Amino acid sequence: MDHEAEARRIHKTGLNCSNSLYQAFSDIDHAGGNPPAPRSIGGKCGALLTAQKILRDLGIDREDELEKAFEQEFGFVTCIDLKRHRCNCNDCVGVASRLADQMLAEGR
Repeated sequence: MDHEAEARRIHKTGLNCSNSLYQAFSDIDHAGGNPPAPRSIGGKCGALLTAQKILRDLGIDREDELEKAFEQEFGFVTCIDLKRHRCNCNDCVGVASRLADQMLAEGR
């Protein structure tokens, strides 16, 4: 499945960044539960937090690496900074999905 395209599509329906990414990855058997709320940990982007949770749930210890890659892409990881610099939320969802997919592929 193309998780990036699916996450972007779901996000465009009105779901927030966290829920969009979490739903897009529902085909992967991860721990389940609920996605983290956007900005719930240090004000970080919900898509980034959710991608990190999915990796963690699958036992892939690359959360810091994912955060650094996300920050390289946008220059920021907090929602307020991303919005202040006019980063598109749908792009954040797409990039977080793509990075998570890459790390899942490498980590399995």
